[in-house]
Amino acid sequence: MVLRHATEHSKLVVATGQDGHGIFFEVHSDASGSVIDFVMYRENCSLGQARVKLREWLGQPRLNLEIRDYARQKPVPVRRDRLASAVAWERAQPYSGGYLEGRGLTAETIARFSDHIRLIASPDGKHRNVAFRHDDQDGLSGWEVKNRGFTGFAGGGGKKLFSCLIGEEGPPTRIVICESAIDAMSYHQLSGKPGLYVSFAGGISDAQKDLLRKLLIANPQAEVVSATDADAQGEQYAVFINSIRSDAIRDRPGRRGHSGERFKDWNDVLMERQAPATIKKAGKPHQEEQQTAPEIALQLMPARPGHAPPSPKIGR
Repeated sequence: MVLRHATEHSKLVVATGQDGHGIFFEVHSDASGSVIDFVMYRENCSLGQARVKLREWLGQPRLNLEIRDYARQKPVPVRRDRLASAVAWERAQPYSGGYLEGRGLTAETIARFSDHIRLIASPDGKHRNVAFRHDDQDGLSGWEVKNRGFTGFAGGGGKKLFSCLIGEEGPPTRIVICESAIDAMSYHQLSGKPGLYVSFAGGISDAQKDLLRKLLIANPQAEVVSATDADAQGEQYAVFINSIRSDAIRDRPGRRGHSGERFKDWNDVLMERQAPATIKKAGKPHQEEQQTAPEIALQLMPARPGHAPPSPKIGR
């Protein structure tokens, strides 16, 4: 859970630790810890003073509120690496110019997907990588990382699904499945249609297959489009999607007009259709030199280990 103060420049990530106790992280500082640490932080008081303040909450409610008889379900404990991922995501910068424009994506398209895109610095500080958020039924799991000549993944929960509901609310009327987040954004820009745009960052795992299966079964009202790459692997992914939803539509990239060669993916199609003058050269978010996987490894926070907003409905 992420809490924002209405007037102060404060943002807290709150969760249940694996020992069952509540924990918090302040996004904009190094403050973190237990409920006692939280009171000491917010009230600027000592340990003894914090205990006195907390005693007011023991025995009976402090406020005279109606107590209703309902089942109270304690939050599921969150692994420390997952909580560290949530804090890192909240601390990340919003996306700003360069790399995505260089891939033919317009400012309007980028804005529509912006809640799921960030700029995250590599541990050595040399690169600002573009990060595409992945979620499962428990929330943020990590992010697909893109840069010039480089693709990777970081985050404590592993690759799950990039999923953005665009242009509609409630259950999606259309689910478009691509291999990468940039392909999903490209397909939306080309089609201009609303729906839930999903990708799995290539090399689909059993856990991702299970999430896709639950997503498609939980949304029988949605038209399903398999927009995976136009290669053997992309065809295998399309067959898998069709095994879940036999009515799924296969929409593969077509062929280049001048050569007849088939486009590899939907970003290839978008780049071909964009006039060269309209595609901005990539700027600072991506650098010439290639990175290696360790450079995007998530740096866990030194303190005790949130949770970000959930993705559209994934059945359990």
